[in-house]
Amino acid sequence: MVIGQIRPTPVPGPEPATDTLPATDTISPIRGMVRFSADTLDDYVDYNARDSIRFDNVNRMIYLYGEASIKYQNYSITADYIQVDLDSNLAVAEQLPDSLKQLDDFAAFREEAEEPDEEVPIDTSLLDSLGSGALLAGAAEPKERNEDGRPYFDDGNSQFTAHRLRYNFNTRKGKVYDVVTEESNMFIHGSETKIVSAADSTMDDYVYSHDVILTTCNADDPHYGIRSRKQKIIPDRQVIVGPSNLELAGVPTPLILPFGFFPIPKGAQNGLIFPSDYEYSEQWGFGLRDIGWYFPINDFVDLEVTGDIYFNGSWGLRARSRYNKRYRFSGNVDIGFSNRIGEIVTAEGETQKDPRKSFSINWSHNQDQRARPGQTFSASVRMQTSGYEQLNYNDERILNNQYSSNIAFRKTFLGTPFRLSANARHSQNTATGDMQFTLPDVQVSMNRIFPFKRKVPTGDQRWYEKISLQYTGKFLNRIKTKDSLLFQQPLFEDAEYGVNHDINTSASFQVLQYFNLTPSVSYNESWYFETIRKMFDPTLELEADTVYNPLDSTEFEIMYDTLSYGEVLSDTVSGFEALREYAASISLSTTIFGSLGVNRNKGWFRGLRHVIKPNISFNFSPDYTNPSLGYVDYIQEDVRDPELYPYSIFEEALFGAPPLTGKRMGIGYSFNNILEAKYFSKKDSTAKKIKLFNTLSVNGNYNFVADSLKWSTVNLSGTTTFFKGLSRMNFSAVFDPYVKDRNGRRINEFHYDRTNRFLRFDRAAIRLSTGMTVGEIVDFLKFDGSLEEDVNQRGSSSRRGQSRQQEEGLESVVDLFRDFRISHDIVLMWTTDPVTGAKLDVTTNSINTRGNIRLTPKWNLSVGNIGYDFNSKRITYPYLGFTRDLHCWEMGFNWAPERGTYSFYIRVKQGPLNFIKIPYEKNNQDTFF
Repeated sequence: MVIGQIRPTPVPGPEPATDTLPATDTISPIRGMVRFSADTLDDYVDYNARDSIRFDNVNRMIYLYGEASIKYQNYSITADYIQVDLDSNLAVAEQLPDSLKQLDDFAAFREEAEEPDEEVPIDTSLLDSLGSGALLAGAAEPKERNEDGRPYFDDGNSQFTAHRLRYNFNTRKGKVYDVVTEESNMFIHGSETKIVSAADSTMDDYVYSHDVILTTCNADDPHYGIRSRKQKIIPDRQVIVGPSNLELAGVPTPLILPFGFFPIPKGAQNGLIFPSDYEYSEQWGFGLRDIGWYFPINDFVDLEVTGDIYFNGSWGLRARSRYNKRYRFSGNVDIGFSNRIGEIVTAEGETQKDPRKSFSINWSHNQDQRARPGQTFSASVRMQTSGYEQLNYNDERILNNQYSSNIAFRKTFLGTPFRLSANARHSQNTATGDMQFTLPDVQVSMNRIFPFKRKVPTGDQRWYEKISLQYTGKFLNRIKTKDSLLFQQPLFEDAEYGVNHDINTSASFQVLQYFNLTPSVSYNESWYFETIRKMFDPTLELEADTVYNPLDSTEFEIMYDTLSYGEVLSDTVSGFEALREYAASISLSTTIFGSLGVNRNKGWFRGLRHVIKPNISFNFSPDYTNPSLGYVDYIQEDVRDPELYPYSIFEEALFGAPPLTGKRMGIGYSFNNILEAKYFSKKDSTAKKIKLFNTLSVNGNYNFVADSLKWSTVNLSGTTTFFKGLSRMNFSAVFDPYVKDRNGRRINEFHYDRTNRFLRFDRAAIRLSTGMTVGEIVDFLKFDGSLEEDVNQRGSSSRRGQSRQQEEGLESVVDLFRDFRISHDIVLMWTTDPVTGAKLDVTTNSINTRGNIRLTPKWNLSVGNIGYDFNSKRITYPYLGFTRDLHCWEMGFNWAPERGTYSFYIRVKQGPLNFIKIPYEKNNQDTFF
C-alpha cells in the first residue's frame, strides 16, 4: 500500500512588513502571510493505492494502480485505476479487466500504457509542490469501495457506482458513464450522467442523467423499472423524470407517464401516499385503498390520513398518528370510519342499496417510568362498531370477535400509605353486538398499616403492635349496550353505578412455635342508587291446538297446552340503598413437610416430598335475610307451589349481593398440598425434581347455627403438568354428605344413612390443554443427538451411514415445521342425576394448528388458523396463504374457504415504488352477491 498527500501550491508574494514596535504583553506581532494561487485547491488531497503510485514529472500527472482512492474534503473516489492531472485538478477513474488486476499484470500494464519513451528522472520540484514528504503515512482510507473495482463516488450527499468517471475537484463537476446511483432505497441506472456539486452546504447538488431506469431492484440488470430519456436528481429531495414508461424484464409496457416526481427525502417529509391496493368488487365497484397524505407535524408527532373510495359511492377514512417524547411517553392512535354501500335483493325481487357504517379506534400509550416517579398513565384501546374489521379487511383480523380496552391512571402519594387508581374499561363481542363500559372505575386504597406500632421500638414487640388496618374505596359506573345503539342513545341513560367501602383489620401471632394464629374482622358497605323489586303474575300461558275427528273432518276439538305456570316480573326502583356486611374469623395454620426415600442412592426413583398446609378457621357472619334489614324479600314462583322463595333486592349489583343462607357460624377447613418426586437422570448423571401436583386442595365447612344441611360440600381441585409443561391439566370434583331428591335438591338426610358411605359423588370436571410447537416436541423427545448416539452404538458402518442420512432427512422435515404450533383442548364433565344416574359429557374437544412453513428459501406457506371441532364435526376458522419471493417482487395468495374469500397479488416488495401491484381478489362483501 502506497499513501500520499497533495498540498495547495503557494505563490510567492511581497515580503511582510517588519514590526518596529517592541513586543509587549498586550500587542501581538504581525505574522507573515502566504498568498495562494486562485486556481489551486482549498485543501489537502489524500490518495493511496494498493499496487503503486507513479508520478509523471513532465506532464504533471499522477497514476494510481490497484484499489486506488482519492479523498478531497468530503469528496472521495475509489477504483481499480485513477489518474490525476495536477494542472487541471481533473481525476479520471476506471475499472480494469480482471486479467490486469494481479500485481505482475499491473507492472506490465504500466510499462505498456504509461511508461515514456525516455527515462525522465522525477523532478524534486514536483515533490515540493506536492509537499515535503509526498509519501505520507496515515492518509484516510475510503469509507466504501466496490469489490469488483468499478469507480465509486461519494460527495457526502450522493453515492454512485460507474464503469468510468471524470471529476474536476476545482469546478466540482463531473461526468459518469454507465452509472448506478442509490437514493433512499431507489437505484438509478444511467448510461451518461453529469454531476454538479454544490459549492457550500446552503446549495443543492444536481445530477443530470440520460437514458435512465428508476427501480428498487438491486440486481445489475434490474427486473423492472421506470425508463425515461431525461432525468434530474436533487439528492435527498426528489427525482424528476420526463416522459417514461414501465419496463418488466426489459420489455416496455403500455403504461406511459408524461412526467413524474418521486420524493427521496431523508427523514420525514410531507408527501402523497400511493394507494396500497387497487381492487374490483361486484358490489362496491372499482376502488382504491389507503390513498392519502403524510404530515410530519414536528419532531415528536406525525399524521397519516388515508382514504378508500369506490365507484358505487362507498368510502372510508382513516387517520393514524405516532408520537414519541423521549424519556416522557410514546404511543400511536388509529381512527377509522367506513361507509360501505352494498346491494340486497328484497322479497319482491328488487335490488336496493344497503349502506353499512362502521367505526374503529385503536390507541396505545406508554409512559416512561422515569417521567413522573409515583405516577403512571397508560392506554390500550381496541374498539369498533358494526364489525369494522370483518367488513373492511380480508385477512386474519376477521377471525377475532373479542375486543377490550383499558385506560389506566396510577398515583402513589409519597410519604403516605394511600394510592389512587382510575380506569376506563371496555369489552365487546362483535358476534353478538354486546358492549360493556366501565366509566370510570376509581379506587382509593390504603396500604396495610400498623397503627399501634411504636415509632421508636424498644425491647420485644408487643401483641397489639401486630394489629394491622387496611382500607379500600371504589366507585364504579357500568354501562351495557349494543354496538348498533352506541351513538343513537345517551350513553349513561341505563348506567349502573355505586360506591363500596371495605375495611379490614387483622393480626398474626405465632403460637406453640409451629402454628400461626390469625384473627380478623372486616366491614363492607356498598351504596347503590337502584335496586330491584319482583312480583308474581299468576296468569297461565296457554297454547291452543285443534284436534280433528279422523272419521269426520267437520268435527274438531280445541285443546290447550300450558306453557307457563305464572311469571316472575322484575322492576327497577330508583333510590339510595346501603348494603352493610361484616364478618369475623380466626384461623390456625401450619406447614408440614413429609418425605419418603429421599436418601436413596440407587435406581431411578430417588424419593417423594410432600408439603401440606392445613388451615382451620372459625367464621361468623350475621343473618342478612332478617326482614328488619330490608335486604331480602320473598316471592312465589309457581302457581302450583305456594311456597315463597327469598330474593335479594341487590341481585346482579356491582359489588355483589348478600348470601341467602342465613346466619353463619361455623368451622372451615382446607388442606393445600404440593407433591414432588425425585428421579435419577442417566443423561445428566444427576438427580432431578419433578412436580407431580402443582396444587392439590381440599376444603369445606360446617355451620353450627344452620337449621339443616349444616355440612357443606367437600371440594377437591388440583393442577398438574405433563411433558415438561407442554400439557396442563386442571381438575375439580364435588362430594356431598347429603342426598338429593328427585328434583335434584339437597335434603337433610346423610348419604351414609342410605349407602354406608360418607360422601356422595356429585360432579367433576377435567380440562386438559396442550399447546406446543414442533420444535418443542423435538426438544422434549431429545431428537437431536439421541438417534446419532444410538446409531453409533449399534450396527455396521454402512447401516450407520444410512441411518445418518435418514436422520438428516428427518431433521430437515422437523426444521420445516419447527415453528408450527399445535394446540388441543378437551373438557370432560361428570354429573349425577337421582333418576338417570351418572353421565359423562365431552363439552369441549377441539384441535387447532397455526404457523408458517418455509418450504424453500423462496416459498413460504402460512396457516392462519385451521382446527377441527370433534363435537360439531366441522372444520373451524380455516385461513391459508402462501408467498413467493421474486427478488424485488412478491407473489402471494390468501384463502379463507369458510368465508368464501380469496386474494391473489403480484407486487413490488418495498420502497417508493411499492404501489406497483397486480391484485385479483374476492372480498367478503361479494361472497353472497
